[in-house]
Amino acid sequence: MGRRLSREELLPALKAWAYVSGYGGSRAESLPPALGWLRALWEEGHDALPLDLVHDLGTLLVEGRAFAFASSRDLADWPEEERAERLAYEDRVLGRWVLDASVGDAHVAIAALSGELQPRALAHAIGLALGTAARDAELDAGNPAILRSSWREALALVESWPARHGAWQEPPVDANWRGWALAIRAAIVGRLGEGKLFSPEDLWELAHLADLPNESSRLALRELHRATAAIGGVSPGIAMAVRRRAQEVAVEEEDASHYPAGGFDALSTRGRFENLVRSEVAYVDSGREELGEIDLFDVRFAQGELLFYTRDESPLFDQRRRVTVVVERPLDQRHKHPELDAQTLVLVDAAVLRLQADMMQVFGPAGAELHLRWRASGKADAEAAEEEARLMAMTLADELAHRRVTLATVSDWQETPPRGLVVFAAHQEDPRAGARAWVRVGEPRWALDGESFAVGEPGGLRALLDALLLRLFA
Repeated sequence: MGRRLSREELLPALKAWAYVSGYGGSRAESLPPALGWLRALWEEGHDALPLDLVHDLGTLLVEGRAFAFASSRDLADWPEEERAERLAYEDRVLGRWVLDASVGDAHVAIAALSGELQPRALAHAIGLALGTAARDAELDAGNPAILRSSWREALALVESWPARHGAWQEPPVDANWRGWALAIRAAIVGRLGEGKLFSPEDLWELAHLADLPNESSRLALRELHRATAAIGGVSPGIAMAVRRRAQEVAVEEEDASHYPAGGFDALSTRGRFENLVRSEVAYVDSGREELGEIDLFDVRFAQGELLFYTRDESPLFDQRRRVTVVVERPLDQRHKHPELDAQTLVLVDAAVLRLQADMMQVFGPAGAELHLRWRASGKADAEAAEEEARLMAMTLADELAHRRVTLATVSDWQETPPRGLVVFAAHQEDPRAGARAWVRVGEPRWALDGESFAVGEPGGLRALLDALLLRLFA
């Protein structure tokens, strides 16, 4: 970390940052709200962020594709020695942000929030996008206490900003201050990388900012979503194998009498021989005099012209596959093994979220249900389960609304739905559960059916979920 700006340095720094910014609209209107975002960011600990980047990115998030570049208005007024640097900033930084789809998504998410929440959301979005890069750059930092005490002077400075660059009667900032501001900006921009400015986790957080009760919930959900994204989706090969096996096995044998067995609904040139259209046998031995040892049936078969009935799948196979996941004694799983990146319970929740997403991918939105239960063994366990349920309910809000997921806390195995029971527990299997699959957690390697998976290594949790899917729908 560099030094902190003194009271005497604050206004010259703000003036230099405003001077090098790249927005082409009225800065007398855009700088005051940007100063508010800067104050909020500094008070949250992002005190290395400069006003120019806060102003330009925040204004872009407000205006979206309508964002105006300063060159569209002030190009002729720029000093010759500044022109190349200013155009490069517009092209390599602001232009890339304008074309970044994630910035557009953030703009939409923030616009959908209430007017009272938008300033907070804008500051939060800027912190998500630039905060880490600014912190890693170890730059000179602002002092939020000095900014608060100098608020009237700072606000008067930005409100008096001239409408056009050419309105300055003399160089508005000292060359040293201008160089200092440009160096800070270059250090932060250089650490942003070439990827999207906002991650999917960032965008989810912005869209649900009004629903997040406190900072601890926000951080917990962020860690959960990061762990879920790290697992990755099910591969097409595994998805096809699961779907194929699930089609061949009745969901519940005792329900078979309640559904029609299915019938023939169309004709096709592909199919099994038992579904061959009976009239096709008329071609057997036909044309042998002209064709020799083969007949028209053989010719039509070779050329793919034989007709087959296609069978309409029984509704038995269209009903939802139901899986029940029980997190056994959640309080016992609230610990972090040194070899793992996250708490055991966070990884379990991430595995459950990914399992639900995998089922949606394989069977479609109408083809799968997941019933998530926390089995508590006491008051402390029940409190932990309630906290987890609140977090998961926010993430699974859409699934809950469409009844694809249910959440509850139970105390006995008899209270759990019987179909497709999967248990995540930190102890040996309990035979009373009657589980279809028992996942032993709590160590660097989790166990399923005698096979262990290194969940702390890349692909470890994904391999476990693949094995779990094949077991559930084999």
